[in-house]
Amino acid sequence: METTTWMVTLIKELVLLGDSIIDNKTYVLDGEMSVLEHIQSKTDTKTVQLALDGATTDDVLDNQLNNISSEASHIVLSVGGNDLLNEIGFLMEDFKYTPNQVLERCYSLIAPISKKYESIVTTLQTSKIRANLLLCTVYEGDLEGSVMYDDIAISSRTMLSLFNDSVYKTHNMFKTGILELRNIFTNKEDYANPIEPSHQGGEKLAEKLVGWVNATG
Repeated sequence: METTTWMVTLIKELVLLGDSIIDNKTYVLDGEMSVLEHIQSKTDTKTVQLALDGATTDDVLDNQLNNISSEASHIVLSVGGNDLLNEIGFLMEDFKYTPNQVLERCYSLIAPISKKYESIVTTLQTSKIRANLLLCTVYEGDLEGSVMYDDIAISSRTMLSLFNDSVYKTHNMFKTGILELRNIFTNKEDYANPIEPSHQGGEKLAEKLVGWVNATG
């Protein structure tokens, strides 16, 4: 009696959530590739981009989460940078605070963003969609020497570190994957402008994301 062996092929679907760290098409030059295009050139995995330039944690909570397919096998979350940009004006103020007051102010600005970030991950991890989840930290950008951000190029790293600490805390809480973007975007050429990924930076990010998808099955 012959035995029939059935081969089951798992079809992967990669969903990209977040902001212009992923949705950088507007910022690359003509003929260059966006993060999404780099991913599509490196894998046959179906890739759905819900990430949107300018998006904040509120946008992910209110819109992007609602559009995730039940077929999603892998989800990447890269958000928080625009929330921080909305608060970074604090560092440009002419103020006379003590160091302790400055740190307290930084914490009070970051805490609500971190809470919303945790809510995003909680929603993803408690939904019926059983997908692998990768959290991305926020990179430091190429602020030094820029007209708009040079004065806060160093001080902004304090606020950034506070937020990234919450990303790591959430990662540890839910045992997700994590990708440290500060270790990927290490050269000036990785940025198209002070805060957006270039063709080169996008390719480096895409390689990491495709590698993660392949490694997690």
